[in-house]
Amino acid sequence: MMRSLFLGLMFLVTSVAHAASSAVPLEVRAEDGERIPAWVLDPEGKGTNPPVAVLLHGLTRSKDDWLSDSEPTFGGALTEHLRSAGYRVYLMDARRHGARATPDARPGALAKRAHAGEPGPYQAMIVDTVRDAQALLTKVLANGKKPPRVLVAGYSMGAQVALLLASREPRITHLVTMVPPHVDPALGDAAPVNRMGQVHQAWLLLTANRDPFSTEEDTQKLFKAAPSKRKTRRAFDSGHALPREYLDEVRRWLGET
Repeated sequence: MMRSLFLGLMFLVTSVAHAASSAVPLEVRAEDGERIPAWVLDPEGKGTNPPVAVLLHGLTRSKDDWLSDSEPTFGGALTEHLRSAGYRVYLMDARRHGARATPDARPGALAKRAHAGEPGPYQAMIVDTVRDAQALLTKVLANGKKPPRVLVAGYSMGAQVALLLASREPRITHLVTMVPPHVDPALGDAAPVNRMGQVHQAWLLLTANRDPFSTEEDTQKLFKAAPSKRKTRRAFDSGHALPREYLDEVRRWLGET
């Protein structure tokens, strides 16, 4: 048994390292002309029109999360699963994050300021990130061939951005959101609850019953508000950091939809 566990871990580490080495920079420009740091990872195999996946990271994190087997996302495993399933995977940094961070970026502080009654900078960060994700998607789909599936997945703030993006982008076919935080409706276009009536995609919502950033009531409202006819919700007995087993749920759902 120990040998099997060791071999499994070695395979995972090797796979994640392979994903990191396979990431290729992608040139994308935002509406305002700012460069969007992005990577593309080609699928395994030689499909001529593969499904695509855009993965979005959480607050204070970066696109590197999707190449790492570390908490909170264990994202390298998801990226490798998608590539092995034939997806072309795209990663990007949110505004004020990753390669876009500056000494005064402080995205976590912006969220606290928003809760304290100064929402402007936080709203701008989220709304601009949604626009950037839309610019990336437009770049991805620019060749004129409609992929068989367009998946957007996000963790925490990335789930917030994914919901907002899906409400504006009918080209997205599948949506996976892990522990989206509750955002006060007063934050306008930064609050997913204000846009849920436009979410029609096949949707998997993963939540946690001890999440300090979203109550059971909040997540139920979010889920019920979407008119999607193919939506699934799974709750974990955890805090905002989901257990690694959440990846099994994502894989299962992708295989069934």
